[in-house]
Order: sequence, then C-alpha cells, then structure tokens
Amino acid sequence: MRALVSFYILVASALWTAHSCYGKLLPRRTKLTWVNGIAHMPEHMSDPTFVISTIFGGVKVDYCHNPSSMTSESDYLGFVKDGIQASTHVMMGRLTPEVDSLVEHLRDALKQVGRNGRVIHIAHSQGSVITWLAAQRLKPEECKRIEIISFGGAATICTSEFPFARCINYYSVNDPILNVVPSAVKALKSGFSFGDGMQQEIIFLASRTGDPATDHGLLNPTYLEALVWEGQRYQSLFLSPLGQMAGAAFVAPLSSTVTWFPNFAYEMTRRAFIAMVRIFSLMWELVQVTITRLLGKGERYDPILLKTS
Repeated sequence: MRALVSFYILVASALWTAHSCYGKLLPRRTKLTWVNGIAHMPEHMSDPTFVISTIFGGVKVDYCHNPSSMTSESDYLGFVKDGIQASTHVMMGRLTPEVDSLVEHLRDALKQVGRNGRVIHIAHSQGSVITWLAAQRLKPEECKRIEIISFGGAATICTSEFPFARCINYYSVNDPILNVVPSAVKALKSGFSFGDGMQQEIIFLASRTGDPATDHGLLNPTYLEALVWEGQRYQSLFLSPLGQMAGAAFVAPLSSTVTWFPNFAYEMTRRAFIAMVRIFSLMWELVQVTITRLLGKGERYDPILLKTS
C-alpha cells in the first residue's frame, strides 16, 4: 500500500514539475489590440500597427479603426469635425458607432484567446475615451481578462472603476490633452499616483521634445519610450523563450526601417541568445528533477537523535 501511495505521489510530482516548466516555455495565449485617436484615415493605421508589433516581439496586432471625417491630409474641416466628435465623447459620454465597434472588437479578441487568455489593449488620445465608454458595456468577467495601456488618453481608465486585469495611463507632463482630463490633473497635483492600493495607474513622463503637440503623438519620443518599456514587459511575461527567439529571427531583418530604435538589431540578437539559454536551462531543470525523483534520490529529512543522560 505504501509503495502504491509513493508511486502516485511520484507521478503527481513529476506531472507538476512538467506543468511548471511547460508553463514557462508556453505561457498563456494573448491578443494585442489597439485603437487610435482623431485624424487617422485608414492608410494611417499600418505604420503604428507595424511599430507596435515590432516593439512587442513581432506578435500580430489587430486594430480597431476609429474613423476620421478627414478625406485628405489637408482637410482641416474634417479635423475640426473629429475634434467636435471627441468632445461629445469626453463631455457627454456619448455612445457612438465607434464605441459599438470597439466592444465587438474586444469581445472577438477575448474569444480568440479563450477563457484563460489575456487581451492587451492599447489606446491613444480619443481612443482612450472610446475604450472608457466601451468598458461600461463589458461584463466584469470580460474586463478581468483585459489589460489596458493608455497613452495621452482623453479619459483615464482605472481599476477602481472597472475590474480590468491591469490599467496604466501614460501622460506627458506637457501634453495638451491634460486640459480636458481632470482626473489626470488631480493625480499630477497629488503626487503622480492615482489608482487602487499600491498600483500606480497614472504615470507622468518628462517631455523628450519640449513641444506639447509633438509629445502627444503615440510614436513620438516621449510616448514611444513608454511603449518600448511596455513591449519589454509583455515579452518577459507572455512570450515563451521559443517565441522570443522567433521574434528575434524574423523581426531583426526589419530593424533598418525602425530608425528611431537605437541598436535594434543588437538588442534582438541579445534577446535571442538569452532566450536560447533560458530554453536549455528550463529543459535541464526538468530532466534533473524528473530523474532525481524517479531514482528516489531526492532530499530526505533524517531526524537527529538526541542522547539522553
């Protein structure tokens, strides 16, 4: 009987070890999405999508296009219409077809990752207030599987209001959007922190250009630096070493087009090497633990017998 129990314990222990290593090699499924701000025509969506994908390790990125009234780069009337529509979102919380589209977009992403997956959603400028409005129509169990990363948002999104898995709001200290986001201004005045518990959900960034209009751009230096940090976090948490190696192999050849990312090819090579070392170390750990337990050579506790006088 003891032998049978020991056998079951050994098998369960080996399975648990394999599961732990498997989890490290193949993390949970994720989906990366983003929604834009004003003045984005369809042809403006490809470059940011490519950059986000590159920074996040070459993963596929799906965007939800927030359409613009502009018909060309010089259509100032269309730009004004975009601004008016954005103000109705901010001031009146007006639900528009853009909100409906984002709700459908996020639910579709959740279906793709499954019940244990995670959706990483990036929002910029007006896209953040559209996300805030869409959150009001999502179920709590849906929010719990979504992370929100907002840049220069026309609304702050916090876990104190919605049960998202994670919320982070980045603002340049001289971003003009702060003029219409009282909650962000309050956070700025009260010590750079706002949110539930110890989680800092609003982060202010020093300007990298000195120009407020430039700082508001998602792909300009100020927000791009934070986007790169988020990409590194995503890769460390959600990309397996195998995925990181694949990313390095296929993304590095494209690095020449990303001129603002210094030493990009070197960085991809470094990550590929680290990922390879991690794979071998995880496999070696699995082999060692399995052999040790199968041979019964694990550490044992031998009680010390005290001599009595």
